[in-house]
Amino acid sequence: YSTVERVETCMEQLLGAAFGVRYCTNELVLVSIDVLNMSLTTPAFSRLVSALKQCNKTATVVESCCGGLIQSSIMAQPGSSAVFWGGTVSYNTRKAKPILLNDSSLHSALTEPLEAGNAESEEGLYVRSKLEHTKRVATAYCQQMGTDYAIAESGASGPTFRPRGLDKGFAAIAVAKRDAQSGEVSVVKQDVIRSPHNDRQSNMRMFADAAAKLAFDAVQEDFGGESIADIDAARQDDGAAYHFDRATKLRTDAENLSEVAKDAKYVVLRGGQSLFGDGWELKLMRYDEVQSLCNATGAEVRTTFLGILDGKDAFFGADLLGGNDDSIRDVFAKDDDGTHFSDTRTGAPLLSPLHNELALHATALSQWQRRNQYCSVCGVPTELIHGGTCMKCTSCGAMSWPRQDPSMIAAITSRDGDSILLAHSQRHPPRLHTVLAGFIEAGETFEKGVAREAYEETGIRIDEDSVQYIGSQPWPFPQSCMIGFVATADSAQPLELDEDEIVEARWFHKDEVRAAAAVEGATMRKEVAAAAIDADPDLPLLIPPRGVIARKLIDTWLNKLPL
Repeated sequence: YSTVERVETCMEQLLGAAFGVRYCTNELVLVSIDVLNMSLTTPAFSRLVSALKQCNKTATVVESCCGGLIQSSIMAQPGSSAVFWGGTVSYNTRKAKPILLNDSSLHSALTEPLEAGNAESEEGLYVRSKLEHTKRVATAYCQQMGTDYAIAESGASGPTFRPRGLDKGFAAIAVAKRDAQSGEVSVVKQDVIRSPHNDRQSNMRMFADAAAKLAFDAVQEDFGGESIADIDAARQDDGAAYHFDRATKLRTDAENLSEVAKDAKYVVLRGGQSLFGDGWELKLMRYDEVQSLCNATGAEVRTTFLGILDGKDAFFGADLLGGNDDSIRDVFAKDDDGTHFSDTRTGAPLLSPLHNELALHATALSQWQRRNQYCSVCGVPTELIHGGTCMKCTSCGAMSWPRQDPSMIAAITSRDGDSILLAHSQRHPPRLHTVLAGFIEAGETFEKGVAREAYEETGIRIDEDSVQYIGSQPWPFPQSCMIGFVATADSAQPLELDEDEIVEARWFHKDEVRAAAAVEGATMRKEVAAAAIDADPDLPLLIPPRGVIARKLIDTWLNKLPL
């Protein structure tokens, strides 16, 4: 379990290194804490449902080899019932006529082969038949259901295939749209998605996400071609929108790593700060730009290999050591492009999922390097090897790697679901309340840790059999990984606060928390919190911003997201 990884990401890296297997992080099963929790939420479906809601449009789905995954992924989104009218799965070809609106022509398009073209292969003919079938089914279902859109999917996911020449999965996808003025229905999007393999389960996920993306494109075009704004769900980090490989084998290949470093992008750090651009995104630099910054400011740089994005772009961390504060400010003032160093702890939650991962990964490694410069066995100075990801003693040869400490973070809610226990500590800005958190002690389960911390900090005895895992988040300040849970408790119990940890705690009703959830920005920052209170002095509380696990736990309760 490497430093600054989510539990899900660690599993992906492990399977990839050992077997060359691409692991879908949305299907993690945490048997070790007795929770079977398969997440259906991916960024593609978050965007689609949010776009449908924003445009006030509706949809239906007919799928085949995805086996209902498109529909269940839509239904897993909060508020999807307002835009999704239901759908069906047409799987057994010969038995599917009742499912296909009992329409003989639709069924025959599925069962009767098309006439082959000149030199057309059996595989090509089969793919073409699925294109024709999805086009007709999407149109028919959009007409019959009365929705604005209909998504139809059909293909073959594997591992066995009927046509000769077909040995990898594919899916034909069509999106039909009802014209708002005339009511006429036509297919506006169609595509064939081809997989490089025949793994049924991963192909189902791939094809489902492709269907969501194709439908999103159709909705966005209907919106006038402009970018659909304010889709908050698209900012959630589910790991499906990109693949960041930590490339552990490359770490030990010094020659190739030095070549990769020449064209890499660098996440620039200085102490507990990261380099940001004008907006809330990382300011990534080339190595020559990092060197120019060091030359202008008198800083030295320590670089660390982070990984490879989507098989092509390499990323490194660049930790600036020393340097003159005034010189650094002068360099950025001269460029006048908004580039600045800012606190990673409060700024990272505002980043995109990829930039958030890069910032926390680089920060974790730099923090470890700064705090572990001497051998824990003999006390002699160490040297960095393996691209900066391993320390080796220069005397006894002992090797050490980054570590992170497991911590629990939990939303404790009332048994009736109407209120949540939130606390305010001395380090928080005025009125900011958040969920309870603490370290897991040696020999302690996560569930017992949740119960102990809740009791120690607030005097509340939780319902221990109610503890459920929600997600995890690296928190390298200095070296934690937050493991998130929800649990219930009797809200009538008296509160007994640990005043060394908690200044204030109480049960907040959903209406109060909803008002706080409407506040945008980095509420963990004092100036942001103060501005929010000035804008609305009657706000009963502030809560953490989107992008941190504490907010995900609160939103899970507030919006009744599926567990």
